[in-house]
Amino acid sequence: MNSEQLIKGNPEIFKLMPGDIDHLYRRSGLGGNNLSPFRYNAEQAAISTPSEAFKALAESPSLGQVAERLLEPNFKIEFNSGGGSIAEDKYYALLGSEDERVLAQYINSEGEILLLLFPNWKAFLEWWTGSYASQGMAGYKPVFPSIMEIEVLVCAVHCIDIYRRAYMESMLDYRGGVDLSLSTGDYVELLKRALASGDKRWLLPTIFELTPGLKNSKIALKPEHIKEIEDIGFVTSNEGVITLAERSRIMGTEFISSWMGSISLQASTLREGEERMLSRAFLAVTGFANHLFSFEIAPNSDTRFKHQASTLPELQQTLVKWMEALEKAGAKSIAPREQNETKAAKAKFCGQCGSEIRPGKKFCGNCGTPI
Repeated sequence: MNSEQLIKGNPEIFKLMPGDIDHLYRRSGLGGNNLSPFRYNAEQAAISTPSEAFKALAESPSLGQVAERLLEPNFKIEFNSGGGSIAEDKYYALLGSEDERVLAQYINSEGEILLLLFPNWKAFLEWWTGSYASQGMAGYKPVFPSIMEIEVLVCAVHCIDIYRRAYMESMLDYRGGVDLSLSTGDYVELLKRALASGDKRWLLPTIFELTPGLKNSKIALKPEHIKEIEDIGFVTSNEGVITLAERSRIMGTEFISSWMGSISLQASTLREGEERMLSRAFLAVTGFANHLFSFEIAPNSDTRFKHQASTLPELQQTLVKWMEALEKAGAKSIAPREQNETKAAKAKFCGQCGSEIRPGKKFCGNCGTPI
Protein backbone atom coordinates (compact mmCIF):
# COMPACT_ATOMS: atom_id res chain seq x y z
CA MET A 1 0.00 0.00 0.00
CA ASN A 2 1.47 3.37 -0.98
CA SER A 3 0.75 6.96 0.03
CA GLU A 4 -1.25 7.62 -3.16
CA GLN A 5 -3.71 4.88 -2.20
CA LEU A 6 -4.13 6.44 1.24
CA ILE A 7 -4.95 9.87 -0.19
CA LYS A 8 -7.64 8.56 -2.55
CA GLY A 9 -9.96 7.35 0.21
CA ASN A 10 -9.66 10.54 2.31
CA PRO A 11 -9.93 8.74 5.68
CA GLU A 12 -8.51 10.02 8.95
CA ILE A 13 -4.96 8.65 9.01
CA PHE A 14 -2.80 7.94 12.06
CA LYS A 15 0.57 6.30 12.47
CA LEU A 16 1.87 4.48 15.56
CA MET A 17 5.06 2.71 16.53
CA PRO A 18 4.65 -0.84 17.90
CA GLY A 19 5.35 0.27 21.49
CA ASP A 20 2.56 2.83 21.31
CA ILE A 21 -0.06 0.09 21.54
CA ASP A 22 0.62 -0.36 25.28
CA HIS A 23 0.13 3.37 25.81
CA LEU A 24 -3.08 3.30 23.77
CA TYR A 25 -4.37 0.66 26.20
CA ARG A 26 -3.50 2.90 29.16
CA ARG A 27 -4.77 6.13 27.60
CA SER A 28 -8.10 4.62 26.49
CA GLY A 29 -8.74 2.61 29.67
CA LEU A 30 -9.66 -0.46 27.61
CA GLY A 31 -8.66 -3.97 28.54
CA GLY A 32 -8.73 -5.48 25.04
CA ASN A 33 -10.39 -8.64 23.76
CA ASN A 34 -9.41 -11.78 21.86
CA LEU A 35 -10.48 -10.30 18.53
CA SER A 36 -7.85 -7.53 18.65
CA PRO A 37 -4.63 -8.03 16.65
CA PHE A 38 -2.72 -6.61 19.67
CA ARG A 39 -2.17 -7.54 23.32
CA TYR A 40 -1.18 -5.38 26.30
CA ASN A 41 2.42 -5.76 27.54
CA ALA A 42 2.56 -4.41 31.10
CA GLU A 43 6.33 -4.80 31.47
CA GLN A 44 7.04 -2.97 28.23
CA ALA A 45 4.54 -0.22 29.08
CA ALA A 46 6.28 0.40 32.41
CA ILE A 47 9.68 1.14 30.84
CA SER A 48 8.72 2.82 27.55
CA THR A 49 7.38 6.21 26.52
CA PRO A 50 5.00 7.05 23.66
CA SER A 51 6.56 7.99 20.32
CA GLU A 52 6.10 11.36 18.67
CA ALA A 53 3.65 9.72 16.27
CA PHE A 54 1.36 8.80 19.19
CA LYS A 55 0.75 12.45 20.01
CA ALA A 56 -1.47 13.08 16.96
CA LEU A 57 -3.80 10.22 17.93
CA ALA A 58 -3.74 11.06 21.64
CA GLU A 59 -4.90 14.63 20.91
CA SER A 60 -7.49 13.59 18.28
CA PRO A 61 -11.26 13.62 18.98
CA SER A 62 -11.25 10.19 17.29
CA LEU A 63 -9.02 8.59 19.94
CA GLY A 64 -11.91 6.66 21.51
CA GLN A 65 -13.22 5.34 18.18
CA VAL A 66 -9.76 4.21 17.08
CA ALA A 67 -8.97 2.57 20.43
CA GLU A 68 -12.29 0.72 20.61
CA ARG A 69 -11.84 -0.79 17.16
CA LEU A 70 -8.15 -1.58 17.52
CA LEU A 71 -8.28 -3.01 21.04
CA GLU A 72 -11.88 -4.23 21.48
CA PRO A 73 -13.38 -4.72 18.01
CA ASN A 74 -16.80 -6.25 17.56
CA PHE A 75 -15.98 -7.56 14.07
CA LYS A 76 -12.64 -8.32 12.46
CA ILE A 77 -12.08 -8.83 8.74
CA GLU A 78 -8.66 -10.35 8.06
CA PHE A 79 -7.23 -9.79 4.58
CA ASN A 80 -4.36 -11.86 3.16
CA SER A 81 -3.01 -10.77 -0.22
CA GLY A 82 -0.65 -12.52 -2.62
CA GLY A 83 -0.65 -14.61 -5.76
CA GLY A 84 0.92 -14.04 -9.14
CA SER A 85 3.74 -11.56 -8.76
CA ILE A 86 2.29 -9.27 -6.06
CA ALA A 87 3.83 -8.94 -2.61
CA GLU A 88 2.27 -10.84 0.28
CA ASP A 89 0.56 -8.81 3.00
CA LYS A 90 -1.84 -9.18 5.93
CA TYR A 91 -4.10 -6.39 7.19
CA TYR A 92 -7.44 -5.90 8.96
CA ALA A 93 -10.70 -3.99 8.87
CA LEU A 94 -12.01 -3.57 12.43
CA LEU A 95 -15.56 -2.57 13.37
CA GLY A 96 -16.92 -1.49 16.75
CA SER A 97 -20.30 -1.68 18.42
CA GLU A 98 -20.89 2.01 19.15
CA ASP A 99 -21.09 3.47 15.62
CA GLU A 100 -20.52 2.60 11.95
CA ARG A 101 -16.89 3.66 11.65
CA VAL A 102 -14.39 1.19 10.19
CA LEU A 103 -10.70 1.12 11.07
CA ALA A 104 -8.25 -0.33 8.54
CA GLN A 105 -4.99 -1.43 10.15
CA TYR A 106 -1.77 -2.07 8.24
CA ILE A 107 1.88 -2.57 9.15
CA ASN A 108 4.23 -1.00 6.60
CA SER A 109 7.69 -2.17 5.52
CA GLU A 110 9.29 -0.12 8.33
CA GLY A 111 7.19 -1.88 10.97
CA GLU A 112 5.01 1.18 11.64
CA ILE A 113 1.30 0.70 12.33
CA LEU A 114 -0.89 2.62 9.87
CA LEU A 115 -4.50 3.31 10.88
CA LEU A 116 -7.18 4.57 8.48
CA LEU A 117 -10.52 5.53 10.04
CA PHE A 118 -13.51 5.53 7.64
CA PRO A 119 -17.02 6.83 8.44
CA ASN A 120 -18.71 3.51 7.50
CA TRP A 121 -18.30 0.19 5.68
CA LYS A 122 -19.45 1.60 2.35
CA ALA A 123 -16.78 4.33 2.45
CA PHE A 124 -14.15 1.73 3.34
CA LEU A 125 -15.29 -0.50 0.46
CA GLU A 126 -15.16 2.32 -2.05
CA TRP A 127 -11.55 2.96 -1.06
CA TRP A 128 -10.60 -0.73 -0.76
CA THR A 129 -12.08 -1.87 -4.07
CA GLY A 130 -10.63 1.22 -5.78
CA SER A 131 -7.21 0.19 -4.48
CA TYR A 132 -7.33 -3.58 -4.94
CA ALA A 133 -10.05 -4.57 -7.44
CA SER A 134 -10.42 -3.96 -11.17
CA GLN A 135 -13.16 -2.22 -13.10
CA GLY A 136 -14.09 -5.52 -14.77
CA MET A 137 -16.24 -6.01 -17.84
CA ALA A 138 -20.01 -6.09 -17.90
CA GLY A 139 -21.64 -9.26 -19.15
CA TYR A 140 -18.96 -11.73 -18.05
CA LYS A 141 -20.42 -15.16 -18.77
CA PRO A 142 -21.34 -17.09 -15.58
CA VAL A 143 -18.85 -19.89 -14.91
CA PHE A 144 -20.35 -22.06 -12.16
CA PRO A 145 -24.14 -22.46 -12.25
CA SER A 146 -24.82 -22.87 -8.52
CA ILE A 147 -23.35 -23.63 -5.11
CA MET A 148 -21.05 -26.59 -5.74
CA GLU A 149 -18.65 -28.93 -3.94
CA ILE A 150 -15.11 -27.64 -3.51
CA GLU A 151 -13.78 -30.58 -5.58
CA VAL A 152 -15.41 -28.98 -8.63
CA LEU A 153 -13.54 -25.74 -7.96
CA VAL A 154 -10.26 -27.62 -7.45
CA CYS A 155 -10.65 -29.41 -10.79
CA ALA A 156 -11.70 -26.29 -12.70
CA VAL A 157 -8.95 -24.05 -11.34
CA HIS A 158 -6.43 -26.83 -11.97
CA CYS A 159 -7.48 -26.71 -15.65
CA ILE A 160 -6.77 -22.97 -15.72
CA ASP A 161 -3.30 -23.58 -14.29
CA ILE A 162 -2.61 -26.47 -16.68
CA TYR A 163 -3.42 -24.22 -19.63
CA ARG A 164 -1.09 -21.52 -18.26
CA ARG A 165 1.63 -24.13 -17.77
CA ALA A 166 1.19 -25.58 -21.29
CA TYR A 167 1.21 -22.10 -22.82
CA MET A 168 4.48 -21.19 -21.08
CA GLU A 169 6.09 -24.52 -22.02
CA SER A 170 5.17 -23.96 -25.67
CA MET A 171 6.88 -20.56 -25.54
CA LEU A 172 10.03 -22.02 -23.97
CA ASP A 173 10.14 -24.76 -26.61
CA TYR A 174 9.44 -22.29 -29.47
CA ARG A 175 6.31 -24.19 -30.40
CA GLY A 176 3.36 -22.46 -31.97
CA GLY A 177 0.76 -24.84 -30.58
CA VAL A 178 -0.29 -25.63 -27.02
CA ASP A 179 -0.68 -29.21 -25.82
CA LEU A 180 -4.23 -29.44 -24.48
CA SER A 181 -4.49 -33.13 -23.68
CA LEU A 182 -3.07 -35.31 -20.88
CA SER A 183 -3.87 -38.60 -19.27
CA THR A 184 -6.20 -38.73 -16.28
CA GLY A 185 -3.31 -40.06 -14.21
CA ASP A 186 -1.07 -37.11 -15.14
CA TYR A 187 -3.94 -34.71 -14.44
CA VAL A 188 -4.39 -36.10 -10.91
CA GLU A 189 -0.65 -36.26 -10.24
CA LEU A 190 -0.19 -32.62 -11.30
CA LEU A 191 -3.10 -31.63 -9.09
CA LYS A 192 -1.55 -33.29 -6.03
CA ARG A 193 1.79 -31.62 -6.74
CA ALA A 194 0.12 -28.23 -7.15
CA LEU A 195 -1.72 -28.41 -3.82
CA ALA A 196 1.39 -29.64 -1.99
CA SER A 197 3.66 -26.99 -3.51
CA GLY A 198 2.14 -23.91 -1.86
CA ASP A 199 3.45 -22.02 -4.91
CA LYS A 200 1.42 -18.80 -5.14
CA ARG A 201 2.50 -18.17 -8.73
CA TRP A 202 -0.31 -20.60 -9.58
CA LEU A 203 -3.99 -19.99 -8.88
CA LEU A 204 -4.93 -23.32 -7.27
CA PRO A 205 -2.28 -23.29 -4.50
CA THR A 206 -2.94 -19.58 -3.95
CA ILE A 207 -6.59 -20.21 -3.05
CA PHE A 208 -5.62 -22.74 -0.38
CA GLU A 209 -2.58 -20.85 0.91
CA LEU A 210 -4.31 -17.49 1.31
CA THR A 211 -7.74 -18.55 2.59
CA PRO A 212 -7.58 -19.35 6.33
CA GLY A 213 -8.93 -22.76 7.25
CA LEU A 214 -9.41 -23.98 3.68
CA LYS A 215 -6.55 -26.48 3.93
CA ASN A 216 -8.62 -28.35 6.53
CA SER A 217 -11.33 -29.05 3.98
CA LYS A 218 -11.89 -32.67 3.01
CA ILE A 219 -11.08 -33.15 -0.68
CA ALA A 220 -12.15 -36.44 -2.23
CA LEU A 221 -11.93 -36.31 -6.02
CA LYS A 222 -14.37 -38.58 -7.83
CA PRO A 223 -15.17 -39.22 -11.52
CA GLU A 224 -18.37 -37.20 -11.15
CA HIS A 225 -16.34 -34.09 -10.42
CA ILE A 226 -14.62 -34.41 -13.79
CA LYS A 227 -18.06 -34.89 -15.32
CA GLU A 228 -19.27 -31.68 -13.69
CA ILE A 229 -16.42 -29.55 -15.05
CA GLU A 230 -17.01 -31.22 -18.42
CA ASP A 231 -20.66 -30.12 -18.29
CA ILE A 232 -19.64 -26.48 -17.72
CA GLY A 233 -17.04 -26.45 -20.48
CA PHE A 234 -13.64 -26.88 -18.84
CA VAL A 235 -12.71 -30.28 -20.31
CA THR A 236 -13.72 -33.16 -22.51
CA SER A 237 -12.76 -36.66 -21.41
CA ASN A 238 -12.50 -39.88 -23.38
CA GLU A 239 -10.93 -43.24 -22.50
CA GLY A 240 -8.54 -41.98 -19.85
CA VAL A 241 -7.57 -38.77 -21.70
CA ILE A 242 -8.56 -35.28 -20.51
CA THR A 243 -8.55 -32.45 -23.04
CA LEU A 244 -8.85 -28.82 -22.00
CA ALA A 245 -11.97 -27.25 -23.52
CA GLU A 246 -13.07 -23.70 -24.31
CA ARG A 247 -13.64 -22.48 -20.73
CA SER A 248 -10.14 -23.58 -19.69
CA ARG A 249 -8.59 -21.81 -22.68
CA ILE A 250 -10.56 -18.61 -22.14
CA MET A 251 -9.91 -18.34 -18.42
CA GLY A 252 -6.34 -19.62 -18.79
CA THR A 253 -5.62 -16.80 -21.24
CA GLU A 254 -7.35 -14.33 -18.91
CA PHE A 255 -5.09 -15.27 -15.99
CA ILE A 256 -1.97 -15.36 -18.18
CA SER A 257 -2.53 -11.86 -19.47
CA SER A 258 -4.19 -9.95 -16.64
CA TRP A 259 -4.04 -11.64 -13.21
CA MET A 260 -3.53 -8.83 -10.69
CA GLY A 261 -3.18 -11.06 -7.64
CA SER A 262 -5.62 -12.35 -5.03
CA ILE A 263 -6.95 -11.54 -1.57
CA SER A 264 -8.68 -13.72 0.99
CA LEU A 265 -11.25 -12.32 3.41
CA GLN A 266 -12.09 -13.93 6.75
CA ALA A 267 -14.73 -12.36 8.98
CA SER A 268 -14.95 -13.17 12.69
CA THR A 269 -16.64 -11.95 15.86
CA LEU A 270 -16.59 -12.86 19.57
CA ARG A 271 -18.60 -15.60 21.23
CA GLU A 272 -18.14 -16.33 24.93
CA GLY A 273 -15.03 -14.20 24.79
CA GLU A 274 -13.36 -16.23 22.02
CA GLU A 275 -12.96 -15.50 18.33
CA ARG A 276 -15.59 -17.16 16.17
CA MET A 277 -15.22 -17.34 12.38
CA LEU A 278 -18.35 -16.27 10.46
CA SER A 279 -17.41 -16.30 6.78
CA ARG A 280 -14.51 -16.85 4.36
CA ALA A 281 -14.07 -15.63 0.79
CA PHE A 282 -11.35 -15.42 -1.86
CA LEU A 283 -11.01 -12.71 -4.51
CA ALA A 284 -8.96 -13.28 -7.67
CA VAL A 285 -8.64 -10.04 -9.64
CA THR A 286 -8.08 -9.90 -13.39
CA GLY A 287 -8.49 -7.17 -15.97
CA PHE A 288 -11.73 -8.85 -17.07
CA ALA A 289 -13.50 -9.59 -13.78
CA ASN A 290 -13.30 -9.70 -10.00
CA HIS A 291 -13.70 -13.42 -9.29
CA LEU A 292 -15.20 -13.75 -5.80
CA PHE A 293 -15.43 -17.23 -4.27
CA SER A 294 -17.35 -17.59 -1.00
CA PHE A 295 -16.99 -20.78 1.05
CA GLU A 296 -19.26 -22.72 3.36
CA ILE A 297 -17.27 -25.10 5.57
CA ALA A 298 -19.44 -27.61 7.44
CA PRO A 299 -18.51 -29.02 10.88
CA ASN A 300 -17.43 -32.29 9.19
CA SER A 301 -15.03 -30.24 6.97
CA ASP A 302 -17.12 -30.72 3.82
CA THR A 303 -16.82 -27.48 1.84
CA ARG A 304 -19.00 -25.87 -0.81
CA PHE A 305 -18.41 -22.70 -2.80
CA LYS A 306 -20.23 -20.06 -4.77
CA HIS A 307 -18.61 -17.97 -7.51
CA GLN A 308 -19.42 -14.51 -8.82
CA ALA A 309 -17.56 -12.67 -11.60
CA SER A 310 -18.19 -8.99 -10.91
CA THR A 311 -17.56 -5.51 -12.15
CA LEU A 312 -16.33 -3.02 -9.57
CA PRO A 313 -19.83 -1.69 -8.65
CA GLU A 314 -21.22 -5.23 -8.47
CA LEU A 315 -18.39 -6.30 -6.14
CA GLN A 316 -19.09 -3.33 -3.87
CA GLN A 317 -22.79 -4.20 -3.69
CA THR A 318 -22.01 -7.84 -2.91
CA LEU A 319 -19.65 -6.92 -0.06
CA VAL A 320 -22.14 -4.43 1.40
CA LYS A 321 -24.74 -7.22 1.57
CA TRP A 322 -22.06 -9.57 2.95
CA MET A 323 -21.41 -7.21 5.86
CA GLU A 324 -25.14 -6.79 6.55
CA ALA A 325 -25.47 -10.58 6.79
CA LEU A 326 -22.39 -10.81 9.02
CA GLU A 327 -23.75 -8.20 11.43
CA LYS A 328 -27.01 -10.14 11.76
CA ALA A 329 -25.13 -13.40 12.32
CA GLY A 330 -22.83 -11.75 14.84
CA ALA A 331 -25.71 -10.23 16.79
CA LYS A 332 -27.40 -13.63 17.06
CA SER A 333 -24.19 -15.28 18.28
CA ILE A 334 -23.85 -12.97 21.31
CA ALA A 335 -26.34 -13.42 24.15
CA PRO A 336 -27.55 -10.35 26.10
CA ARG A 337 -25.71 -11.61 29.20
CA GLU A 338 -22.46 -11.78 27.23
CA GLN A 339 -22.97 -8.22 25.98
CA ASN A 340 -23.53 -6.93 29.51
CA GLU A 341 -20.51 -8.81 30.83
CA THR A 342 -18.37 -7.46 28.01
CA LYS A 343 -19.38 -3.87 28.73
CA ALA A 344 -18.79 -4.32 32.45
CA ALA A 345 -15.29 -5.69 31.85
CA LYS A 346 -14.14 -2.93 29.49
CA ALA A 347 -12.47 -0.57 31.95
CA LYS A 348 -9.11 -1.99 32.97
CA PHE A 349 -6.91 1.10 33.00
CA CYS A 350 -7.63 4.64 34.14
CA GLY A 351 -8.04 6.95 31.17
CA GLN A 352 -6.62 9.82 33.22
CA CYS A 353 -3.42 8.45 34.79
CA GLY A 354 -3.09 4.99 33.22
CA SER A 355 -3.20 3.08 36.53
CA GLU A 356 -4.67 -0.41 36.51
CA ILE A 357 -8.26 -0.62 37.82
CA ARG A 358 -9.37 -3.59 39.85
CA PRO A 359 -12.67 -5.23 38.77
CA GLY A 360 -15.72 -3.72 40.42
CA LYS A 361 -14.07 -0.39 41.34
CA LYS A 362 -15.96 2.82 40.46
CA PHE A 363 -13.02 5.19 41.02
CA CYS A 364 -9.32 5.07 40.21
CA GLY A 365 -7.36 4.22 43.36
CA ASN A 366 -4.47 6.44 42.24
CA CYS A 367 -6.05 9.70 41.06
CA GLY A 368 -9.71 9.30 42.08
CA THR A 369 -11.12 9.69 38.58
CA PRO A 370 -14.61 8.11 38.22
CA ILE A 371 -14.59 5.02 35.98
